[in-house]
Amino acid sequence: MRVVTIIAIVASSTVATLSAQTMGQDELRQSRWEVGPYGGIARHSLVGTHLGVTPDRNHLFLGVHATVPFIRWRRWTFSYAPEVVPLLLVSNNPTYRYFQQPGGGHVVVENGRGPVAGFAVSPIGLEARIRLTSRWRVYAASAAGGVWFTREVPTAYSRAFNYTFEVGGGFLWQYRARDSLRVGYKFHHLSNLYSAPDNPGIDGAVFLLGFERAFGSHQDSRPRNARM
Repeated sequence: MRVVTIIAIVASSTVATLSAQTMGQDELRQSRWEVGPYGGIARHSLVGTHLGVTPDRNHLFLGVHATVPFIRWRRWTFSYAPEVVPLLLVSNNPTYRYFQQPGGGHVVVENGRGPVAGFAVSPIGLEARIRLTSRWRVYAASAAGGVWFTREVPTAYSRAFNYTFEVGGGFLWQYRARDSLRVGYKFHHLSNLYSAPDNPGIDGAVFLLGFERAFGSHQDSRPRNARM
């Protein structure tokens, strides 16, 4: 009887643990939204012939990414995916001095180089995910918005405000029921869309790492029998 009792206790504990893990995964699948911070770095801006043509610029992104699912189909999830970047640093940007002319107007003279800081918002964003296993997902995403810098970027006759576009993808590793790590890449473009005399644009190949937490319809993620 003692052996049977011990086996029953062990079996009950195992079933309870598996139930808790299964419920955590089910709640993640039914989560209303996920949000978390990320950091990204791009070295030596890409130079093309149609988009960005500004060389030798590095990027640093410190942002917050969110996803709100609107379609779920089998292993697929399609989400609205906006993001906010409180700090976007671009290196090697010119500094300027403005000199007024006697007859009116001014002349801009470059007097150095240094990093420039910006605040970016991408309210238009979409993300598609497919679940490979219980812990691994693959995603592809795209977003568009704007960035406000503290001075003109990337030249004196461009603008401090630039439009942004990005597209990329990567992996999500669910290491706990509601917590995941994001590892990915995105191509990032910024330019003023010819709203200023100069519009060379900057492109970046951004490698990023982030953390995300899922928030679902249930306030308590413990199994029901554990709450009784």
